[in-house]
Amino acid sequence: MKTNPRPATGAAQAFTLIELLVVVTIIAILAGLVMSQGPKIMEDARKLQVQTVIKDLRLAIGSYQVEYNRWPVNASMLSSGSSGEDIQAFPTDENSGMVDALLSTSSSSSSGGGGGSGSTNLNPKDIKFIDLPIAKNGKFGLVNPQPPYKLVDLWGTPYHVLLDTNGDKQVQNPDQNNSDPSISQNTTSPPPQNLPTEIAIYSYGKDMMPTTRDDVVSWRQK
Repeated sequence: MKTNPRPATGAAQAFTLIELLVVVTIIAILAGLVMSQGPKIMEDARKLQVQTVIKDLRLAIGSYQVEYNRWPVNASMLSSGSSGEDIQAFPTDENSGMVDALLSTSSSSSSGGGGGSGSTNLNPKDIKFIDLPIAKNGKFGLVNPQPPYKLVDLWGTPYHVLLDTNGDKQVQNPDQNNSDPSISQNTTSPPPQNLPTEIAIYSYGKDMMPTTRDDVVSWRQK
């Protein structure tokens, strides 16, 4: 009577010492790569969060302009620009009235809804054009608990907005004054004097300084 051979057991089925060392080495290399790239991955993720708010803000401003046929800022700001030129870039703080206009609710309308006591309500139809989080520790969201609102990025600095207020379908390009020569003096792809857009928004980034390499902007990817 034939019997089936017994399967190999013990050392024949186990990993050899060399195989274990190879596996451990590979794991160590991968862990090292993750550790070295970890800060960059985290920083890229933070920039992506800010970029998402910038995109939402652009859409909200555009929707407001379509609804009201005007920009969501106080009239005094619109009249402050030089003749034939766009108004200067302005922050998303309490003074412009922009954040209040885009967020207008019944409560903000009753308190003015336009960037300060007694100012004109910029959103009389009470339309909510954007949802924004409440800032934690003064960062990434609405700082003030009630109107007038101030919107800040992940580093606690307001976003800055450029609007085409002279109707030429373009705004001045801040990259021309960027402190990084690879941006402002790029010979391969030099920054144009004007951006072909009616709305441009940017964050100062981690260094909280204007026109530097780490600015998070609406008109370029890096």
